[in-house]
Amino acid sequence: MTDFFDAVDSRRSIRAFLPDPVPAEVLDRCLDAALKAPSTSNLQPWRFVLLQSPEARAGAVKVCLGQAPAASAPLLVALVCAPDSWRRNRDEVVRILAARGDLRKGLDTYYNRLIPLVYLHGPLNLLGWWKPAATWLTSFFRPFPTLLTRTGVRVGAQKTTALAAATFMLALRAEGFDSCPMEGFDNRRAAKLLGLKGEEEVCMFLAVGKRAPDGIRFERALLPRDWTVQTI
Repeated sequence: MTDFFDAVDSRRSIRAFLPDPVPAEVLDRCLDAALKAPSTSNLQPWRFVLLQSPEARAGAVKVCLGQAPAASAPLLVALVCAPDSWRRNRDEVVRILAARGDLRKGLDTYYNRLIPLVYLHGPLNLLGWWKPAATWLTSFFRPFPTLLTRTGVRVGAQKTTALAAATFMLALRAEGFDSCPMEGFDNRRAAKLLGLKGEEEVCMFLAVGKRAPDGIRFERALLPRDWTVQTI
């Protein structure tokens, strides 16, 4: 547990990196850790795109507006969220559960009835308009889960992908490597560079490597704890 808190405390958003490459075995361990991150209904709507070729890397630096971390890091990773992957991912999760004998009746109902209700929007997004009203009215009579609009599904996929990114960054730090999340980039050019399809979009880019001596700009400036933690 001490090692975990050391990794949390020493993780920083690094602005300048050494040219040393990230060993393949380290990267694999960190990716395996990231893929264990929690996700809504275990649907794992993410892809980690490793930009390793010179062409892809140069393109990503431009997409990230030439930011210093992108320009100096030996590895760039794009975190792509794919909200419309829910059918494929749901089917695979159900297959795995069934093969292990873990697909209880309640889980089968959840994945095959409730999940489509949450993620389907219907022609012309008609269900997307109806679901918020149904949720609002039903909640007057009993607690009821929010049925997501298309925008809600998109936001959920972004949040879930960010959890995977955070896990990846902490795993890198535990291995003695560093990262910098970058949310400032050209969305259109990013989609073209990565060949994104359907509702896929980039959640963030990560610069990855070992920190240079001048990689940290300043010490942390944390808000007061009573601003950010509340008890009711």
